[in-house]
Amino acid sequence: MARPNKTDPIRNFKFRVQILPQGTALKAQVGPIDTLGFAVVSGLSVSNELIQYREGGMNTHPHKMIGQSDYSPVTFSKGLFSHESSLFKWQSFMHNWSQGGIGGGSSSNDNDYRCDILVQVYDHPVSSGNYATPGESISNVSTPGKVKLAFKLYNCWPASYSLTDLSAGESSIMIQQLVVNHEGFALSFAADANGEAPNPA
Repeated sequence: MARPNKTDPIRNFKFRVQILPQGTALKAQVGPIDTLGFAVVSGLSVSNELIQYREGGMNTHPHKMIGQSDYSPVTFSKGLFSHESSLFKWQSFMHNWSQGGIGGGSSSNDNDYRCDILVQVYDHPVSSGNYATPGESISNVSTPGKVKLAFKLYNCWPASYSLTDLSAGESSIMIQQLVVNHEGFALSFAADANGEAPNPA
């Protein structure tokens, strides 16, 4: 029996994160930062400031206007590998930049500590209806699938970097967590159920 066309929402576990440095000095000192695999991305939200005022003769309610938009920090979490130091190097680069150690605190493109971050969410083979009958093997599981949602964070920089605690009484893995401040984001959706979401500019 044919499956109805795209009846499931997007799954939240199949995604790719690319951190895109804007400055050439950051690229040189941090190393590869656009191919890291993350386990959790959280905190994407925007809130709009409320400005209200009273008017004489309008005794039932105040007028309400929109003020500035505020974009909450976004948190990126991943397992800690001994050979992956890029996230901490980004934090260190920014700290040195703010102290005038790199380019004298210059905000030129060469010394910019900011990065754009692109996140692509892929369709799951089951959600996309990419199977014939239940239990049958899927031939193209190695391909990532279609991008069903993409968002880009603009002008990001580290707000905090942290590692999980050490404990001799546990057998957990170490997790590193990077929280970034940013100046807004753009969401890109697929045009239709069978389409693919383009990357935001």
